[in-house]
Amino acid sequence: MSESDKLRADRRHEEAAPKEEYRCPFERDRDRILYSSSFRRLAGVTQVAAVTEKRLLHNRLTHSLKVGQIGRRIAQRLLHPVHGRPDLFCGPQELSPDVVEAAGLAHDLGHPPFGHIAESALENKVIDLCGGFEGNAQSFRIVTKLAVRREDPLGLDLTRATLNAILKYPQYRSDLGNLPQDVGWLDRSRGQKWGAYDTEKEDFSFARQGTGGFVRSTESILMDWADDVSFATHDVDDYFRAGLIPLHDLERNGRYFVPHATARLAKKHMKFDPHEFQKAFERLCANPVTATGPYHGTREDRQALHDFLSAKISDFINAVEPLSSPPYVRIQKRSQYEVEVLKELTWYHVIDNPALATLQEGQTKLVNDLFDILYKWMSGDVSSPRIPLMLRENFLMSADDPEMSGKTEDYMRARAVSDYICGLTEDQALDMYERMSGVSKSSIFGAWFH
Repeated sequence: MSESDKLRADRRHEEAAPKEEYRCPFERDRDRILYSSSFRRLAGVTQVAAVTEKRLLHNRLTHSLKVGQIGRRIAQRLLHPVHGRPDLFCGPQELSPDVVEAAGLAHDLGHPPFGHIAESALENKVIDLCGGFEGNAQSFRIVTKLAVRREDPLGLDLTRATLNAILKYPQYRSDLGNLPQDVGWLDRSRGQKWGAYDTEKEDFSFARQGTGGFVRSTESILMDWADDVSFATHDVDDYFRAGLIPLHDLERNGRYFVPHATARLAKKHMKFDPHEFQKAFERLCANPVTATGPYHGTREDRQALHDFLSAKISDFINAVEPLSSPPYVRIQKRSQYEVEVLKELTWYHVIDNPALATLQEGQTKLVNDLFDILYKWMSGDVSSPRIPLMLRENFLMSADDPEMSGKTEDYMRARAVSDYICGLTEDQALDMYERMSGVSKSSIFGAWFH
């Protein structure tokens, strides 16, 4: 194994030699994530609509599985002797399909119940207490500290390469003012958000060794693109089937959709080109899913939708091109705009729908109230039987963490409560809230928590 291979495969903590040698270190990473309870919990967390909907919709677990699969296929293609450039991906810029897949499986572990609206609620709650909340930073905290595999060390003890690939935003909140301001949104080598808490500095420094500045690793870029592709395609799949996104007749709504979407994206993305977005929308209109009308669920409808999405995913996988210099990959502009069109269709027709917006207001109140109650309880006797055992353990772990040295008790309480909420499914969060607010009809028998 070369020095660069050893650097990528290093783990921060020493481990006994494996009993079997048929798995490489990166395959072990993938398996550790797949078998963690943090990953299994994602089956009970929203992707867009609630996981309790009667329709068969994607949740965070099925989304993450597809991100991992798409990311693996992109990496395999880049390493293929005919379709890719395997000669470019050796030495320090080695590319591993296992690392990309592992990062895809782990990328949403930190999402709280109810998705992005709860993320915003927690951010507002803890910004003045412990420096804020961010779902990507929470994912990194889970794999390095909160997930349980051994008594020691904490977390899953993943390799340097996998930890680096999970860091979609390899910077702290305090770094945001130092990021380059002239980077357009098509440059996938950088991100404008933050992705690590200062309580994980040692793991962050370990992961970033050998990677300069705020540039993502090649494998992180591929994971991020796979995330966008998965979101763009499976949400359109869900909501075309549900009758909310008119894939069969987009042109009719285009004069309302395109201005709305371009105005939103121009605020969100630097150097966004509305003309390119319009062209991408027109290409999509020219190739509708079916020519026969809305989705009714016939075999013909299902086949047409499958063919449409399969072709799109293949196009987006093929849109990743190798480069001979860092970051070693780029993604065709045409495909990036097409993915944005598909994503914006979900925003326009589903996420901004008043029915979902009113539901999210209630979910925001639930998360806010749940945080307030738990934080108040933690301000008293932490050994009280009313405090869930896992929450108490989170707090005590923080108290023993050398990286928490110098932090106030308010800081540790806030971080412990947000850690705990991010370990709940949506059903668990709702049940706990009902118990705490006095409206629950649950019995003391069969409680899911201690």
